[in-house]
Amino acid sequence: MEKKVLYGLVMLMYLVGSGFSQGEVTWLSNEVEWRLILTTTQLPIVVTVTSSLCGDRCTILDDQLARLSETYGNLIILRKVNILTNPFFAILYNLVNAPIIIVFQTGKEIARLESDLSWGAITDIIDNLSLFAPPPSDIVQPASDSAPVPSLGE
Repeated sequence: MEKKVLYGLVMLMYLVGSGFSQGEVTWLSNEVEWRLILTTTQLPIVVTVTSSLCGDRCTILDDQLARLSETYGNLIILRKVNILTNPFFAILYNLVNAPIIIVFQTGKEIARLESDLSWGAITDIIDNLSLFAPPPSDIVQPASDSAPVPSLGE
Protein backbone atom coordinates (compact mmCIF):
# COMPACT_ATOMS: atom_id res chain seq x y z
CA MET A 1 0.00 0.00 0.00
CA GLU A 2 2.79 2.44 0.92
CA LYS A 3 4.48 1.81 -2.43
CA LYS A 4 1.28 2.71 -4.28
CA VAL A 5 0.91 5.92 -2.29
CA LEU A 6 4.56 6.81 -2.90
CA TYR A 7 4.20 6.03 -6.60
CA GLY A 8 1.07 8.21 -6.75
CA LEU A 9 2.90 11.11 -5.11
CA VAL A 10 5.83 10.76 -7.51
CA MET A 11 3.47 10.77 -10.50
CA LEU A 12 1.64 13.80 -9.12
CA MET A 13 4.95 15.65 -8.70
CA TYR A 14 5.88 14.72 -12.27
CA LEU A 15 2.56 15.96 -13.67
CA VAL A 16 2.55 19.16 -11.65
CA GLY A 17 6.20 19.89 -12.41
CA SER A 18 7.79 22.67 -10.43
CA GLY A 19 4.51 23.86 -8.98
CA PHE A 20 4.16 26.79 -11.34
CA SER A 21 1.49 26.87 -13.96
CA GLN A 22 2.96 26.59 -17.41
CA GLY A 23 1.74 29.06 -19.96
CA GLU A 24 0.71 28.17 -23.45
CA VAL A 25 2.28 29.47 -26.64
CA THR A 26 -0.25 29.87 -29.44
CA TRP A 27 -0.08 31.15 -32.99
CA LEU A 28 -1.78 34.36 -34.06
CA SER A 29 -3.98 33.60 -37.02
CA ASN A 30 -5.48 36.92 -38.06
CA GLU A 31 -5.68 40.63 -37.35
CA VAL A 32 -9.11 40.50 -35.70
CA GLU A 33 -7.86 37.94 -33.17
CA TRP A 34 -4.76 40.07 -32.50
CA ARG A 35 -6.71 43.27 -31.92
CA LEU A 36 -9.07 41.43 -29.57
CA ILE A 37 -6.17 40.04 -27.52
CA LEU A 38 -4.42 43.41 -27.51
CA THR A 39 -7.46 45.34 -26.28
CA THR A 40 -8.95 42.90 -23.79
CA THR A 41 -6.04 41.40 -21.88
CA GLN A 42 -4.61 42.80 -18.67
CA LEU A 43 -1.50 40.62 -18.81
CA PRO A 44 1.72 41.53 -20.61
CA ILE A 45 1.91 40.00 -24.10
CA VAL A 46 5.12 38.64 -25.57
CA VAL A 47 4.98 38.07 -29.33
CA THR A 48 7.65 36.15 -31.18
CA VAL A 49 7.84 37.13 -34.83
CA THR A 50 9.03 34.25 -37.00
CA SER A 51 9.20 33.24 -40.61
CA SER A 52 9.53 29.94 -42.45
CA LEU A 53 12.67 31.41 -44.04
CA CYS A 54 14.24 32.29 -40.68
CA GLY A 55 16.16 29.07 -40.13
CA ASP A 56 18.21 28.24 -37.05
CA ARG A 57 17.66 31.55 -35.29
CA CYS A 58 13.90 30.92 -35.17
CA THR A 59 14.45 27.34 -34.03
CA ILE A 60 16.60 28.60 -31.16
CA LEU A 61 13.98 31.22 -30.36
CA ASP A 62 11.30 28.51 -30.23
CA ASP A 63 13.34 26.82 -27.51
CA GLN A 64 13.63 30.14 -25.65
CA LEU A 65 9.87 30.64 -25.94
CA ALA A 66 9.19 27.20 -24.46
CA ARG A 67 11.51 28.06 -21.59
CA LEU A 68 9.78 31.41 -21.16
CA SER A 69 6.47 29.58 -20.93
CA GLU A 70 7.83 27.31 -18.20
CA THR A 71 9.45 30.18 -16.29
CA TYR A 72 6.68 32.78 -16.32
CA GLY A 73 3.71 30.44 -16.57
CA ASN A 74 0.40 32.25 -16.72
CA LEU A 75 1.88 35.63 -15.77
CA ILE A 76 2.26 36.58 -19.43
CA ILE A 77 0.51 35.79 -22.69
CA LEU A 78 2.77 34.18 -25.27
CA ARG A 79 2.00 34.38 -28.98
CA LYS A 80 3.87 33.56 -32.17
CA VAL A 81 3.23 35.04 -35.57
CA ASN A 82 4.66 34.05 -38.95
CA ILE A 83 5.03 37.26 -40.94
CA LEU A 84 4.95 35.42 -44.27
CA THR A 85 1.52 33.92 -43.65
CA ASN A 86 0.24 36.87 -41.59
CA PRO A 87 1.66 40.01 -43.21
CA PHE A 88 -0.76 42.23 -41.26
CA PHE A 89 1.56 42.01 -38.25
CA ALA A 90 4.62 43.03 -40.27
CA ILE A 91 2.72 45.99 -41.68
CA LEU A 92 1.34 47.10 -38.29
CA TYR A 93 4.74 47.10 -36.60
CA ASN A 94 7.09 47.88 -39.54
CA LEU A 95 8.85 44.52 -39.47
CA VAL A 96 11.21 43.50 -42.24
CA ASN A 97 13.02 40.52 -40.75
CA ALA A 98 12.69 37.73 -38.22
CA PRO A 99 13.13 36.65 -35.51
CA ILE A 100 12.00 39.50 -33.30
CA ILE A 101 10.44 39.58 -29.85
CA ILE A 102 7.96 42.36 -29.10
CA VAL A 103 6.51 43.00 -25.64
CA PHE A 104 3.13 44.70 -25.26
CA GLN A 105 1.40 46.02 -22.18
CA THR A 106 -1.96 47.80 -21.96
CA GLY A 107 -2.27 47.62 -25.73
CA LYS A 108 1.04 49.34 -26.51
CA GLU A 109 4.43 48.11 -27.64
CA ILE A 110 6.85 48.70 -24.78
CA ALA A 111 9.94 46.79 -25.89
CA ARG A 112 11.47 45.08 -28.88
CA LEU A 113 14.41 42.68 -29.17
CA GLU A 114 15.86 42.22 -32.63
CA SER A 115 19.53 41.33 -32.39
CA ASP A 116 20.30 39.79 -29.00
CA LEU A 117 17.76 37.04 -28.51
CA SER A 118 19.68 35.22 -25.80
CA TRP A 119 17.90 33.87 -22.73
CA GLY A 120 19.50 36.56 -20.56
CA ALA A 121 18.35 39.37 -22.85
CA ILE A 122 14.81 38.02 -22.96
CA THR A 123 14.47 37.61 -19.20
CA ASP A 124 16.17 40.96 -18.55
CA ILE A 125 13.66 42.79 -20.68
CA ILE A 126 10.73 41.07 -18.96
CA ASP A 127 12.12 41.51 -15.45
CA ASN A 128 13.34 45.10 -15.91
CA LEU A 129 10.16 46.47 -17.47
CA SER A 130 8.15 45.96 -14.28
CA LEU A 131 5.56 44.00 -16.22
CA PHE A 132 4.06 42.46 -13.14
CA ALA A 133 1.90 44.47 -10.77
CA PRO A 134 3.42 45.13 -7.35
CA PRO A 135 1.59 43.73 -4.35
CA PRO A 136 -1.13 45.99 -2.92
CA SER A 137 0.21 48.62 -0.52
CA ASP A 138 -2.59 48.05 1.99
CA ILE A 139 -1.23 44.66 3.07
CA VAL A 140 -0.70 44.60 6.82
CA GLN A 141 2.95 43.97 7.62
CA PRO A 142 3.74 41.30 10.23
CA ALA A 143 4.66 42.52 13.68
CA SER A 144 8.36 42.95 14.43
CA ASP A 145 10.31 40.35 16.36
CA SER A 146 10.31 42.52 19.49
CA ALA A 147 6.52 42.33 19.88
CA PRO A 148 5.30 39.79 22.42
CA VAL A 149 3.86 36.62 20.95
CA PRO A 150 0.56 35.56 22.55
CA SER A 151 0.55 32.08 24.01
CA LEU A 152 -2.06 29.51 23.13
CA GLY A 153 -3.36 29.33 26.71
CA GLU A 154 -4.44 32.99 26.87
